[in-house]
Amino acid sequence: MAIKIQLDDLQDEQLHLEGELTPAELELKLSEDEALMQAAGPLAYALTASESDDTLIVFGRLQMDFTAECGRCLKPFDFPINLPQWAVALPLKGDDAIEFNGDSVDLTPWLRDDILLGLPQHPLCDSACEGLVSKQETPPPTDDKPSEDWSKLDDWKQPKS
Repeated sequence: MAIKIQLDDLQDEQLHLEGELTPAELELKLSEDEALMQAAGPLAYALTASESDDTLIVFGRLQMDFTAECGRCLKPFDFPINLPQWAVALPLKGDDAIEFNGDSVDLTPWLRDDILLGLPQHPLCDSACEGLVSKQETPPPTDDKPSEDWSKLDDWKQPKS
């Protein structure tokens, strides 16, 4: 279910919205096969909406948990998104006016965009992560004596002309 605000409900008062949106309802579209980030739970929101001077003003708190795979060491870790002072101002009239669905406005696209902008492209489990540690093989001990194969070349010398 999307977060919709009925404009009639905003007549001279604020509207308080609180609840959760699943990742499917939020339409995050994170590829499960390719993305290093995956939603681990729903988006929790507590929002207040009001109308002022032909502008819809919405502010509040957004919180969502993700699981991530480190871009360096590939270890999984938790990555919470917490936007305690999220806000958006949407014009109701003019050239930049938002689209209405009947007499309501769907806030879901703005929530989704700000959540996606909060996700790192290359998540790191720790800023000091050294990445994958490879086990290097120790090279075989070297002989100081030249190989017999090379000594045969020393015996074979071409005459100078």
